[in-house]
Amino acid sequence: MITIQNNDGDRRVLVLDNPFALDESPDFPEYLFDVVFIANDSVEETKTILNSINPVTSTKCCYKPLFVSASLQGKMGSYDEIIDGYSDNWNDMEVLTTVENIINYNTLIGLAATEDPIMSSNQFFIRLTRYLISRKKTILEPKLDVTASTGYVIPVFDLFYRLGQYELSDYFVFLQSMAEKGLFRASKFVNKVYLCPNCLHSHLLYIKTCPKCGQSSVHTEEVIHHFRCANVSPEHTYNFGGQLRCPKCHKILRHIGMDYDRPAVVYTCNTCGNTFIEPQTQSLCTSCHKLNDVEELIPQDINVYEITSEGKQSIISPNIGFTIYTEFYDNYIEFNRFVSRIRLLAEQKFSGNIEGDLLVGKIWILNEEGETMAIRPEAIELVCLYFPNNKVSAANNIIYVGSVIREHKGIDTEEEIINFQVMMSETLRAAVSILKPGETICYNYMKLQGNQSTIDDFIKEMEYISPTPDDTASQETEHTQAAPSVADEIEDM
Repeated sequence: MITIQNNDGDRRVLVLDNPFALDESPDFPEYLFDVVFIANDSVEETKTILNSINPVTSTKCCYKPLFVSASLQGKMGSYDEIIDGYSDNWNDMEVLTTVENIINYNTLIGLAATEDPIMSSNQFFIRLTRYLISRKKTILEPKLDVTASTGYVIPVFDLFYRLGQYELSDYFVFLQSMAEKGLFRASKFVNKVYLCPNCLHSHLLYIKTCPKCGQSSVHTEEVIHHFRCANVSPEHTYNFGGQLRCPKCHKILRHIGMDYDRPAVVYTCNTCGNTFIEPQTQSLCTSCHKLNDVEELIPQDINVYEITSEGKQSIISPNIGFTIYTEFYDNYIEFNRFVSRIRLLAEQKFSGNIEGDLLVGKIWILNEEGETMAIRPEAIELVCLYFPNNKVSAANNIIYVGSVIREHKGIDTEEEIINFQVMMSETLRAAVSILKPGETICYNYMKLQGNQSTIDDFIKEMEYISPTPDDTASQETEHTQAAPSVADEIEDM
């Protein structure tokens, strides 16, 4: 059953008791109802209805008040995050008050009641954040959850992660991007966790392994130091007929502290017999089953985030810049995908599958104090336009441009590298128009060199800006401040 009823506040209430393809139905356009009321006493059936009919992902129910049966209170788990109340009477005074408060507040802040279908994770995150603002929930506090993939979760985000709305990598990039833009503020540090580099899950088993053969079947024994002759060796080398006898000078050891001490512990591999002081610690991911060295785990700060006043205004705006470049520029990719692409290309280069050079250009903005500024959407748009055939990304207050210059007959790779530099310089000068007085825009480029072992160093270096950029530009001058521009160098050649 699905029907529309008027409540005592003259609001139209959509009442339904079974799963229904509301967004696809032409019989119930969004303007016909103001409130959603799910009249079903089954927890599982109500959850099924909420999977598609909810104020976050439904195009027709966006931000509208939603209520479910009173009998389900305390039983809906994480779905409680998107339910405004529990009642069997849509004319209950508390329900009427809640409905009016939500509708009037959304009208006050100018939050539109209609949205396009969600086509990407970025659109989903903006939609969810707008919903939270509509409910005045501006503090995003992570909770420790044994069932959660990352250990700590913001419950409402985790609900939609379990429903398949986004990938973990998208979630972390979103939080980082919003914080960099000043739309979110990390108001409290909670903890630092370490995640699997393959799937970003936190459920890891830590295993001590032999550094020679990699097997975990190892045992430990103490080392004995004989004071008289200074011999140091594992305890089993001293065992002789139930006594401790030095294997070097053959003296009997009787009193610890006087004849000998036990200064350390050594490990011995039961598989290959290797003896070592420090085992290699590895992590086994219980999700993807990948085995990684602990040094490869990805550190992730868990913070309480607050949506800033600027964030509320920007996120509510229908022209929010956060989605412009991700939705309309085919060459823009999320930073984690950009890094994965760089790593893959680097591995192909060193394996001989690619002949040529791998370049990464970096663009950033400095304020008058020489501090990096949050990247502006219009700057990313400009870079995407100037490099339509290159992959572009942004993170760490830096815009990145990737380039592979392949060696082919008739191609001068050095000339192509100079052309890349020239284009970076031209992009800086085009970007001067978006700068504020006192700000400077800079760039430098990195060229992958060395061998397979340098890939990690190359990727790590991408996170940092150079104190001596290859070129700079500002409103005050279009002349180089740190080094001669590439264009000038070409003219001098």
